[in-house]
Amino acid sequence: MGNQKSGNGIIALLVLIVIILSVLVVLTGTGVVSFKNNSNDDVQISDDSNVSSNENDVKQKSSVSKSQILSYYKEKISDLSTSDNLYSVVDINDDDIPELFIYVTGVVGNQIIADTSIYTYDENKGNEDNNYIVFVGSVNGRIDNNTILYKMNDGKLLSVFGHMGYESIAYYELKNDWLVRTEFSSKETNDYMTGDTEIQFVSCDDTSLIDNYR
Repeated sequence: MGNQKSGNGIIALLVLIVIILSVLVVLTGTGVVSFKNNSNDDVQISDDSNVSSNENDVKQKSSVSKSQILSYYKEKISDLSTSDNLYSVVDINDDDIPELFIYVTGVVGNQIIADTSIYTYDENKGNEDNNYIVFVGSVNGRIDNNTILYKMNDGKLLSVFGHMGYESIAYYELKNDWLVRTEFSSKETNDYMTGDTEIQFVSCDDTSLIDNYR
């Protein structure tokens, strides 16, 4: 009798072990149980089957090279090649698509009108007739006299007007291809504000800024 009970106990133990192993196999297959490797890092298996690789899901502003964009800008300033019209090329928001600044002055009555118009390249908003060059906004002020424009390291544009102890500053950002003024202030000061990088302008009949742009 003792041997029979012992045999039955061994059989019951073996059956229990088989059941436990079967449960572990099932749980491991469903991902409920995870194991750790020797470095105590979780072993993870990624499933990329649901990740979209369709490039059309992301709108691209440009399908051409930066050099081609600059050549379009050169064509645009060629129509304004006078000593009175100035231009500059700056990537305001560091998206690898430079913006074109065109400064134009004029006289209405006895008043001098000055404006810096800013353009960018965007195939989603422009059209083939104008080489996809779109107007994004403008900044008023005589940059050849009392107003200085700066490119800021945080992707903003800073306009500083200073004259005889009086200063006005304005910050701009490109948002959805539109120049938005985000901050403005005026005050009396003896120390005019400066920005990170002063934007340099040259005559529209001088293409050096485009030719040497990097």
